[in-house]
Amino acid sequence: MYSARRKNRLNIGKKKGQIYSLLIKVVIPLLIVLSVVLYLKLSTKYWNGVDKFAFVFQKASRDVDVTVLDPALGEETTLIIPGETEVDVARSYGSLRIKNVWQLGVNERLGGTLLAETVTRSFLFPTSLWSGQDLGDPWKFIFGNKNTNIPFGDRVGVVIFALRVKSIDKTEIDLGKNQFLRKQILTDGTPGYVASGPISGRLTVYFSDNNFGDKNLRFTMTDSTGTPGVADGVGQVLEVLGGKVVAVDRKPADSSLDCVVSGQNFDAVWKVAALFSCQRSSGKSDFDLEIKMGAKFAKRF
Repeated sequence: MYSARRKNRLNIGKKKGQIYSLLIKVVIPLLIVLSVVLYLKLSTKYWNGVDKFAFVFQKASRDVDVTVLDPALGEETTLIIPGETEVDVARSYGSLRIKNVWQLGVNERLGGTLLAETVTRSFLFPTSLWSGQDLGDPWKFIFGNKNTNIPFGDRVGVVIFALRVKSIDKTEIDLGKNQFLRKQILTDGTPGYVASGPISGRLTVYFSDNNFGDKNLRFTMTDSTGTPGVADGVGQVLEVLGGKVVAVDRKPADSSLDCVVSGQNFDAVWKVAALFSCQRSSGKSDFDLEIKMGAKFAKRF
């Protein structure tokens, strides 16, 4: 009898040991992996491994990089804007050398948003994303990147893609060493750069959205900003993305309106709303995308 009970206890202990071993070797690691995957999924907003991904970064030299990742072509392109380039800063901050825009954004509690908005406004490079680290140090880009609005999951996806891009598929274009900018005396009386004319399609082509161009999307705008030039600037950015602005309805200034985006194409609505920080509306529309802009939007464009 004693021997049977002892054997039974040994069997129970053995089963408990097997269960414990299973938990340690399989269940807990699996839960950890699932938790990490879920966290990455929930913290990924922009990177989907299919569409282009662009962000701005100010280098130690104070030049500004605009990096574009193109999963469809497996390419990484960086456009370098010399820090001594004079630009019209977004949100009506006047003209400054672009090297000073990042710090101005910090001072005004806007972070790198002001730099991203200025790049979009002045160069028609559509991006709302900014980073305090570039892809040169993948570890810092993911884990040591405190000054950025790129979510953690996006940073992980971006780094994985960038590490796979071959050197031959990485391109840098210094706008100061090409005909895209020209040297002249700036408003402060010292030499610098200014845009040599309308932004070249040879540059904006890097930002065209494959989905927009392939589907011949039709965009329409309602301009209630009361500020000349705002709707034209927005229209140019939308056409860089690949949409076609087919109508602009100009109305009296609406001081209560910022911007609202709606339309039949959900993907276009989401991307444009994210780019310009607009509200999305589920209202019916006859167009792929409609954007309504008011006086509040004009103050920050």
